Amino acid sequence: MPEWLSDTYVGVEVGQWIGLGVLVVVAAVTQLLVQQAVRLYLTSRFAAADRDIWERERGRLRWGLTALVAAITARLGFPALGFHDTVESIVGQAASLLTAGALLLLGLRAVDIFTDELRRRAAKTENRLDDQIVPLAATILKAAVVLFGVLLVLGNLGVNVTSLVAGLGLGGLAIALAAQDSIRNLLGGVTILADRPFQVGDWVVVSGIEGTVEHVGFRSSRVRTFYNSVVTVPNARIVDAHVDNMGLRRWRRYKATLGLAYHTRPEQVQAFVEGVRALIRSNPGTRKDYYIVEFHGFGAASLDIMVYCFIDASSWNEELRTRHVLNLDIMRLAEDLGVEFAFPTQTLHVASSPGQPPAIPEAGTTDELREIVERYAPEGTAGQRVDAPITAGYDNTPD
Repeated sequence: MPEWLSDTYVGVEVGQWIGLGVLVVVAAVTQLLVQQAVRLYLTSRFAAADRDIWERERGRLRWGLTALVAAITARLGFPALGFHDTVESIVGQAASLLTAGALLLLGLRAVDIFTDELRRRAAKTENRLDDQIVPLAATILKAAVVLFGVLLVLGNLGVNVTSLVAGLGLGGLAIALAAQDSIRNLLGGVTILADRPFQVGDWVVVSGIEGTVEHVGFRSSRVRTFYNSVVTVPNARIVDAHVDNMGLRRWRRYKATLGLAYHTRPEQVQAFVEGVRALIRSNPGTRKDYYIVEFHGFGAASLDIMVYCFIDASSWNEELRTRHVLNLDIMRLAEDLGVEFAFPTQTLHVASSPGQPPAIPEAGTTDELREIVERYAPEGTAGQRVDAPITAGYDNTPD
């Protein structure tokens, strides 16, 4: 061996400097070969559409692979350079820690890639349960990877991992008692997944909070309100509360009271009622087997018509559109029939002029009054015993 290789610079021999340079080159070449091997695999395995996605996923592994290659190269090659035992021990310990850190980073990135693929597949299915499971699976896998990585790092630092795990088991009871709320929320999350009172995307009302479910986690669920704010609700509270899942409604109720002016003739009221029934039957967004349209009562300023029916809609926007069309048709019907809608009014009647006695209308004789009442009696001819429709009636009875 040439003598100049034994010369020292900064306390390190020239041969050792050259060896360090060779290790750096070997690590760089190995890293390049690993990256190219992964790229060739993706090129041969996936089509062009999926290849771009997997190229981005491959980029997540770059730093973890670089650290792992560097650690392995140092662990295998550094002892051959002839450094002092103390230096070699320090570098070996550092390489072990770097290996553990690289494996932890690669594990976390692998979980991200795995859950991204699950999320892409879940998006292609109609079932929304898998959309809820994917975030929970990501949390569980990351927690397991972090736990494994911490134990690996502690083991490299010389900590007795077996004794540590046993100690954690003894302290688990104290931790459980201190974290009762967290455990209740965790069990609540499991209950939500098992019972499925709602899914991601459902419109729900929970303890006065109304909005769309965005996320179901272990500790809590997130609901985006219609004010575009996000409310985080603990899972334990959801399990104990009444959950009104508006998104599971097959039919959406339409209930209104239409007030007609008091000067509306009975025939016009009857025609208006039958016309509204006809509109419900002709509207494609309404339920045809059950609806009620009747002259409900005499209001303070109007003749009240009750309209009670159901709308077939999969979203709130579709429900509002059906209501919009039905309301406009009711307005057109009223206009064509010459029916006016009432509004709150008060009429002042002057009984008499000052200084004059009030005029009292004549009520007729007792016989005349009796004759009028008898016409509406069971044997009379004046009143309707049953509904006498002007048209076919358009009731919800089977044809």
